[in-house]
Amino acid sequence: MAIDDGGASTETVESVEPATSLTEGAFNFKEHLSPEYKDHTALRDISDVNGMAKSYISAQEMIGQQRLPMPVSEAGSAEWSKFYDSVGRPTGEEGKGYDFGVPEGTKQSEEVTSMETFFRKSMHEAGLSQKQASDMYKSYNDFSGQFVEKQASTTADTEKQWDTDVRKEFGLAYNDQLESAKAAVEEFGSDDLRDYLNESRLGNHPEMIKFAAKIGAQLLEKGSQGRAGRQGTSVLTPEQAKNEIAQLHGNAQFMEAYQTSGPSHEDAIKRMTELHDFAYPPTEE
Repeated sequence: MAIDDGGASTETVESVEPATSLTEGAFNFKEHLSPEYKDHTALRDISDVNGMAKSYISAQEMIGQQRLPMPVSEAGSAEWSKFYDSVGRPTGEEGKGYDFGVPEGTKQSEEVTSMETFFRKSMHEAGLSQKQASDMYKSYNDFSGQFVEKQASTTADTEKQWDTDVRKEFGLAYNDQLESAKAAVEEFGSDDLRDYLNESRLGNHPEMIKFAAKIGAQLLEKGSQGRAGRQGTSVLTPEQAKNEIAQLHGNAQFMEAYQTSGPSHEDAIKRMTELHDFAYPPTEE
């Protein structure tokens, strides 16, 4: 028996492919995770599948290198030490594993050896890698070299100023006063004292020179040559010359010879001229 479908058989039905979230629209992988993983803080900065893969690969590489997680700040020294070793700290007690690039067999002073031992121990305790330790050691040596160079330059400038001050103080008697100072040190100073004055540079200090020169002058005035083997001198310092000028101005007999013509007039003029030369020596530019 025929069935009349009322023309419905002529209607065609279109086939539709099921939509997938992988092909249509933005795919959010987090929506397909269990609730305990979906909102985990470790996934906060991961926005797509590639990011998740990259994070996973990095984690695997860290595991391959056997790196430990960073301890909390309250962790003990043993836990920190294991962590430092895991991230590349050279092995060896008290930093003996560090290489600072010093050629084997190089002779070093006791101070340098002590400093290097201190650096090794401190760097090892701080967990520094070989590169970090080498960079810090080099930076310190560069700074030390610059400091020593600057200090030497400062010392040279200071001693130059000291010499200028002494020359101004002694005037034309500069060389003679230095000889007097040396005479005092040679007469009374021991070898250790002379070594100390030279090494500390204190022997060039103006006050030390003036102090020794006064002692040396008294020795020479008394005719004591001692080990110096030197004799006294008639060259005066500006201060000594000014004092003698003042004394002569108060000497009526000298002033009479100086101001009036007579047998002693030329001698008085000569002496006063000499004293003024000592008292007011020419200044060096």
